[in-house]
Amino acid sequence: SGSLHLSEFDPYLQFRFTKQILSNGPVSWVNTLDPQRWYPHGIKFAIHYPGLPFTAAFFYSIFSVLGINIELMDFCSLFPPIMGMLACLVIYFLGKDIGGKPLGLFAALFLALNPSYIQRTSLGFFDDEAIGVFSLLLFMFLFLRSIEEERPATSTVKYAIASGLTLGYFCSGWGAAYYQIAITTLFVFSLILLKRYRQHLLLSYSLTF
Repeated sequence: SGSLHLSEFDPYLQFRFTKQILSNGPVSWVNTLDPQRWYPHGIKFAIHYPGLPFTAAFFYSIFSVLGINIELMDFCSLFPPIMGMLACLVIYFLGKDIGGKPLGLFAALFLALNPSYIQRTSLGFFDDEAIGVFSLLLFMFLFLRSIEEERPATSTVKYAIASGLTLGYFCSGWGAAYYQIAITTLFVFSLILLKRYRQHLLLSYSLTF
């Protein structure tokens, strides 16, 4: 095994899930039991969100093809802080769109220093939040761009489809996606109540969902 280790119980479940995909193929998890959970009968991997294991397996496979020799345990341990860094980058662009570069920089700084987020993206914490917060922020960034009033229809379609795909990915990886769906629906409903309805809002919302 590698020199790094995972830090909690659930990250080891995600690690075994990822290993199952890499060892036996992308559809093998559907009917495979994890013998280390709910002993002695085990429990199917299929009841868990597959987003994180599939993401890790995908990038680990790319590393392997490129000849980068790294133990799967080490890779999974390093994965959360890398995703945390990418989430800080996304929130910078989100803040920049809303209030310019200063707001973007402050948003990225606040997320990077947030104790809860540091804990959930620390070395070895290989769990749903690693891709969940990144997906949440990326979805917000893409969806808000898609509903900008001055944006051409073709651009609206592109951003709406991208935000929809991101939301689907978010749903595959973390249960908190249902919260984001509710907030987005409430946000769009509020725009209608405030008489800020435009045809491109309907187009963006429809394509996204």
